[in-house]
Amino acid sequence: MSKQLAIASALLLMALPLSPAAADESGFLRDLAGNWQGSGQVRLNPGSKPMKVSCTLDSQASGTTINMDGACRALAVFSRKIGADLKANGPRYTGSYVGSRRGTARLSGTRSGRTLNLQVKWPGTREASMQVASLGSDRMRLVTREPHPQTGQQVVTAEIDFNRK
Repeated sequence: MSKQLAIASALLLMALPLSPAAADESGFLRDLAGNWQGSGQVRLNPGSKPMKVSCTLDSQASGTTINMDGACRALAVFSRKIGADLKANGPRYTGSYVGSRRGTARLSGTRSGRTLNLQVKWPGTREASMQVASLGSDRMRLVTREPHPQTGQQVVTAEIDFNRK
């Protein structure tokens, strides 16, 4: 390769603002941005019975980061703040999640198609999984699963379908 071609190639690569992977992630995160309302079922722990909830969520995306803030309510039983802060670094996502009385959890994982597959690590030794799926321009689903304390079987502890307001 000639020296001029090598220099021109290097300059062209430096001029690109985002790698294709970063551009893909920022586009995906923009799809999750907006004001959402949803409903579904939540278990306060894997051994409890599910209860119906209604939720609101405000998501702000900027480049390869997203901030989600909201709340879920179940009749007069409880009201709980929910939220997540995520950052994409290439195909990997890391961040934090608020939504349990256990405290703030660490999130890590990757995206497959239109779904974020995240591992949830609560303070202590408890772990769960979370999926955040974009189901089109105006729909999103959040599902969490964790092992039942006695059987070890995976239990859906939250399944909430959101629609854009």
